[in-house]
Amino acid sequence: MQRMNRSLLVLVCAATLLVATGLVWPQSGLPRNVPPPNPPQPTPKEAKDYEPVGPESDEAWGLDQRFIEPLYEKAGVYEDYIRRFTCDEQARLAEYDANGQVTSERIRTYGYLLVDSEIDHSVREHRQELGKDGSLRGGEIRDEEPFPPAYAWVFLFSRFNEPYFSFRLVEDRFDGFDWVYEIQFRGSLPFRTGKDIREWEGTVLMDAVTHSPLEIVAEPAGQQDRIEALYRQWRSSFNVMGMRTAPKPLGYRAHIQFRYRDRDAALTFPTDMRYDTFTAVSITQTIPVRASIRSYSKYRIYTITEEQEIGEASN
Repeated sequence: MQRMNRSLLVLVCAATLLVATGLVWPQSGLPRNVPPPNPPQPTPKEAKDYEPVGPESDEAWGLDQRFIEPLYEKAGVYEDYIRRFTCDEQARLAEYDANGQVTSERIRTYGYLLVDSEIDHSVREHRQELGKDGSLRGGEIRDEEPFPPAYAWVFLFSRFNEPYFSFRLVEDRFDGFDWVYEIQFRGSLPFRTGKDIREWEGTVLMDAVTHSPLEIVAEPAGQQDRIEALYRQWRSSFNVMGMRTAPKPLGYRAHIQFRYRDRDAALTFPTDMRYDTFTAVSITQTIPVRASIRSYSKYRIYTITEEQEIGEASN
């Protein structure tokens, strides 16, 4: 009798558990209408593994003062040339779909020059519409993006930026016909607006003879950890009508080339700049969102002289 009561108690407990967990609907005997879990999202065809721009190196951070001093001096020369050149700028903006395919593209052409700021040692871009005959038309056109201007990167080794960067020499080698230093840099400011080079890290190829930059590849400082954190936050956010409530886990990458040479001043000037925006589709994979590509040509560099007249001395 006790064994029968014990078995009956086990059956009652099991039935109660089934009802509580929703596997059996009471009275009707129909299963509870529980929606199935969201299926895993397929990985887009154009997804690529994320690779940081900084090379792996066993070299210690820090450059010898005798090595870095000529780089500081060259940055000072670049300051004198901010208002001494104009050029033509072609701006291309490409948008990508969810599969990484280009969906739209826009091209604009401007007359281009720079204006400097004595307050924060920054440069501001000034653009005007460029006619088919090459003449400038109208007033200033605002076409700015949340990235540093191409010319701003020549101040990577300026004395103003010295406290904000860490450097280390990766190697010296020949790149084509140029003897170059490959130097890794790391900014110390957190990534906010993206328009300050001190928020970025990467590598720079410097001409070992003239100490002018030739090529820079960069990304926001600490981007790998930042993207992983943003993706986890986005993935765990609420999904409302197929839209996540958290910001998209966006990342950025910059590539700037300095292939125009002014041999009189032993300077190089920007010729190509590309900023890529991508979004993470997993912890390790990304797809492109947009690409901003700018090219600079027809450089006109002006010589500025100061003439002084000595008059009669005043009494």
